[in-house]
Amino acid sequence: MNTNNLSESMLHLEALKKESQQAQKKGLPFIMSSVVIWVVILMVQLMDGSVVTKNLYTFMSCCLLLPLAFLFSKIIKADTFRKTKNPMDQLGFLCTMNQMLYLLIVMWAYSKAPEAMVMLYAMVFGGHLFPFGWVYDSKAYTIVAVMETVGALIMAVAWGSIAAVLFMIIMEILLCIFLFIEVGKDRK
Repeated sequence: MNTNNLSESMLHLEALKKESQQAQKKGLPFIMSSVVIWVVILMVQLMDGSVVTKNLYTFMSCCLLLPLAFLFSKIIKADTFRKTKNPMDQLGFLCTMNQMLYLLIVMWAYSKAPEAMVMLYAMVFGGHLFPFGWVYDSKAYTIVAVMETVGALIMAVAWGSIAAVLFMIIMEILLCIFLFIEVGKDRK
């Protein structure tokens, strides 16, 4: 491939990324949803009951993701669920789906190490955000992904699951703020 073709390909790739980023508002509806879900997880962790029961409800809280993301996409006018042939949209979906593979570790912890399940869930969630730094040209995703993964481990080991969940809520709120800023800059 000669230099001109490579340059044209890179420009085309950047145009596809920008189009996807603008339409989906850098995945902001999903991050907004995650704030709500982590608050629900906090409420679950504060309930009375066994760790196993709390962990079950924690897993069940994930069911809120798509309905909430749909709602938030309507509120902020993001075209998150559009049908498209843009490969960047498909890549974003694949980056989300990789979390499903790692949830097998969390499911194992549910039965074998229930005290560690929330910590592992937070680490998987944080880690799955990392590729979105490239997909959305977002330093916020990259930084928050690393901070959440390492921070959830530290918080849970030092102070327990509730501290890890509180940490995740704070980090997701910060990510929302940073993404709102990035989306605003992209509109200019």
